[in-house]
Amino acid sequence: SFRCSRSPFIQCLFLTNVSIKPHSDICGFTTLRSLHLHCIQIIGDLSGLLLNCSSLEDLEVIACLGVTVLNIPHQLHKLRNLLISNMRIQMVEFHVPNLSHFEYKGTAIPIMLHGCSRLQKATLNFHQTWLEEDNNKVLGHVFHGIPSVSSVKVLHVHANMYTNFPVWSSQVHTLPTRPACMFLNLRHLTYEIIILKKGPNSHSGLLQLSQYLAFVPQLEALELDMVYHVYVGLCWRGEGVSYSMRRHDHLKTVYMSGFRCYRAQVELLCGILEMCAVLEQVTIEPMVRIPYGLDLMNLGIPRNEICEWAHRTSERFGKVITVAELPPLE
Repeated sequence: SFRCSRSPFIQCLFLTNVSIKPHSDICGFTTLRSLHLHCIQIIGDLSGLLLNCSSLEDLEVIACLGVTVLNIPHQLHKLRNLLISNMRIQMVEFHVPNLSHFEYKGTAIPIMLHGCSRLQKATLNFHQTWLEEDNNKVLGHVFHGIPSVSSVKVLHVHANMYTNFPVWSSQVHTLPTRPACMFLNLRHLTYEIIILKKGPNSHSGLLQLSQYLAFVPQLEALELDMVYHVYVGLCWRGEGVSYSMRRHDHLKTVYMSGFRCYRAQVELLCGILEMCAVLEQVTIEPMVRIPYGLDLMNLGIPRNEICEWAHRTSERFGKVITVAELPPLE
C-alpha cells in the first residue's frame, strides 16, 4: 500500500509481473516522473493512479492485463513520452498537451491524443490481422484512425499487408477515403511494410501511399523499407504507368529498400519521379533491411535487371536513381 502522510518521495517506478489495484487516494506519487508498467495485472482503474502523478514525464504500459479501454480523462500536463505496447485494448484516449514522443505497438485501433500540438515523433507498429479487409486498411490507419498525431514532424509506421485480390493503379484513387486532416508539420516519413503475397506483381496495395503523400505537403524525406514474403519473385517487365498523383513541391529525398522492381514498387516510384519537382536524391536498395528472414530474402537478388531499370527510368524522367551497392559475399 502507498497510503502515507509523508511528503512525496518516489521519482521513478518500474513494476513487472505483479498485480496492482489502483485507487484515487494513493499518495507518494506527486513527484513521480517515470512510470513503467510491464506485464502486470491491473485491477480497477488505472486513471486513479495517474490522477496523482502530476509530475509524470515518461509513461510505459507494456503487455498489461485487466484493461480493455485505456482512457485517462484528466490532463497529464508534463507527460513527454508515452509508450503503449502489446495491450489487448479497444481504444486509447489521453489528454497530453506537451507530449513530444508517442510510440504504439498493437492492432489498429482508435487512438485519441488530445491537445498534443507539440508532438515531435510518433512510432506506430501495427500488428497483422487475418481479416483481409483490415490488412488493406492498415497502411493508412495513421491518417484515418489517429488524426490527433497530425502535428508530428517525424513519423515511423510499420504495417503488414495481405490480399488475394489484385488492385491496379487505375483503381487506386478509389481505395482510401480522405483523411480527417492534413499533416502539415510532417517532414520525415518512414514506412516499414511486410507484404504477404505469393505473386508480388499482382498486389498493388502499396500504391495507396501515392494518395497519402497528398496529405503531407511539407514532406522532405520519404523512406520506404519493404519485404515481400516470397523467395523468388520476377522483376516486372512493363513500364511505370502514370496515374493521378498530386504534385509535391518539397520532397527532396527518397530511399527505398527491398526494391526488386515489382510492379507496385515501379509504379509508385515512377509517380513520385513525375510529380515531385525538387527531388535531389533517389536511392533504391535491393537488399531487404527489415528484420524478416534476411538470409533467405536477400538470396538471388537480380541486381543487373534492377540496375538496367534504374538507368532507363533515370533517362525517362531526367533524374538520377542511385542503386545501393550490395555487400560482398562472405
